[in-house]
Amino acid sequence: MPTPHRYLGRTRLIGIGLTVALLVAMALNTKFLTPAELAAIGPVRFDAKQTAAELFAKAQTDLPGRTNELSEVLPAIQSGPKAAAEKFEAATPAEGTYVFPVTSTATVSEASAANLRLKVEGLGEETPILIPLSTAINGSVLRDAMGFKFADAPGQTEYQYVGDELKKLIQAELSSSLEDPAALKGKKVTVVGVISVLDTGAPPPKAKPINIQPLTVKAAS
Repeated sequence: MPTPHRYLGRTRLIGIGLTVALLVAMALNTKFLTPAELAAIGPVRFDAKQTAAELFAKAQTDLPGRTNELSEVLPAIQSGPKAAAEKFEAATPAEGTYVFPVTSTATVSEASAANLRLKVEGLGEETPILIPLSTAINGSVLRDAMGFKFADAPGQTEYQYVGDELKKLIQAELSSSLEDPAALKGKKVTVVGVISVLDTGAPPPKAKPINIQPLTVKAAS
């Protein structure tokens, strides 16, 4: 007659056998992934530099077709930013902030490596019209003009980085197209860019400078 110890030993062996069989079955049905495969199926990491490059390429293609003449947009803004935004279909990145794509072929009245000042036919000279060429370039305005929202980035830092990377791309574009900005004084240039306006509830004074954040600036032929 089998003793209790024999029953216990047999039960233990059966349990071990079942465990081994289960582990073998699990191993046969498990796919082991390489680090590259794991990265591919994981969350896509946000790349501000790549996002900016895509926005810049899209801006170069799409923005020129969305622009209006500065000589038409500026007087409308000075009469009332909100009405001007509705008329010219400006982007609205935040309440009371409007971004207008504009273009103009105008004479450079003052020129330096930092900026160009334009004299635009049809506009009075009481409003300084400036094109920043270096540190005053604000890539965030172009970002906003292209419809990139805060919700499109993981957070505030990444959102700002997109603007920073766009600034670098704009600077590189201007460096390649304008070898000697100071030599443009008295000459005509064609600019395509964007204007950001904050609606304070009152029309902006005509003496307030207008900065055209440039996408392209080229000497007019």
